[in-house]
Amino acid sequence: MKEHGVQSAWPEVEQTQVDTMRQEPQKNAGPNHSFRVCMEGKRLLDLFGAAVQEVVLLHEHQFLAVVAGDANAHRFDILIHDANEKKQNAKYVYLRHLEEHGCSLDNEIDHS
Repeated sequence: MKEHGVQSAWPEVEQTQVDTMRQEPQKNAGPNHSFRVCMEGKRLLDLFGAAVQEVVLLHEHQFLAVVAGDANAHRFDILIHDANEKKQNAKYVYLRHLEEHGCSLDNEIDHS
């Protein structure tokens, strides 16, 4: 998707926003209140986790550049800014999915 004439770096997150709105909320799967795993919720949680890891990795690279005396360590600032925007977008898509779809965090985490 394009926003303000710029191609999005995360089209799958934006498409998910549209797809998620079309899904029906999940209900309890029986008297023991066990739930099916919501694959879309898990996928969105994984995208959010990957975005968080990207931010951490960029901070690590910037730190190492500073420690090494790299005078251009500031070059990471715009990359970190962009990665933080992706992380925020992924987080809110995931949270919107939880709210609209009716699944919960416990359903997306594999406890095995």
